[in-house]
Amino acid sequence: MGAFPEDPSSRRAVLVLEQHDINNFSRKGETQYLTDTQTHVLVYPVVGGYDNQALANILDAGLNRPRTVLIQSPFDLDVYVEATEAIEKFALAKHMFLSNFCQLLGATRVSVTQMDIVTNSNVQTLKANGGRLVASAEVSVERTADDSLCSQLNLVDEYAGGNPDVEAAEKLLRSTRLSGDPNMRSLLQARKAVGNSLIRRTLTVNLSTEANKNLKVIGRLNLPTATFGVEYAGENKQTKEYRLTLEVLFPGAPE
Repeated sequence: MGAFPEDPSSRRAVLVLEQHDINNFSRKGETQYLTDTQTHVLVYPVVGGYDNQALANILDAGLNRPRTVLIQSPFDLDVYVEATEAIEKFALAKHMFLSNFCQLLGATRVSVTQMDIVTNSNVQTLKANGGRLVASAEVSVERTADDSLCSQLNLVDEYAGGNPDVEAAEKLLRSTRLSGDPNMRSLLQARKAVGNSLIRRTLTVNLSTEANKNLKVIGRLNLPTATFGVEYAGENKQTKEYRLTLEVLFPGAPE
């Protein structure tokens, strides 16, 4: 409550609540949602707010709806999405950043060969086949359509290829807060090397690491279903990861 925080660490999660909901929580002594140090309560209706970039982004995206839970993007601290969509949206964003990063390093082709969807202890493996992700034999193809990320991923990106633009690649890592990603750092170092250049790499990337760190904020709040709905309660209890296997080709690699 109060002014929308400038400090990104104090608004990793945002709860949009009407004043009567806040009063109910206070009357019942359920103040954990209101006092968590990494969660901000945004009172609906919002008056003004365009002097704060993060709040302006929420308002422009129409996300200021009562009883909505928002999660901060791990790649841009002024961007938010609904918690129920966070895993898929942030996984897609990381995949796009990775492909763009490879482009800046001079790649000629970035192709997805496999995606593993890990839900709690269950693993669903999808293989790239004919321009789409197809489930393993024990899972029907129809089930792949249930996962929204499958239909949004670009399975193959092709570029003209060239010398690495190391400065631009490092800038991308900094601007997207991905400097600590070990796969990206390793690719950067390999392409910076003079002589004996890297021409092909197969790597497996966890697209969900960063998003899940922010989702843990609402996971520990145990949000009441009566106020926020079962979709948010389910999000708290279920863990999900996307692991992507890619092949990256650089100039000189045989097709």
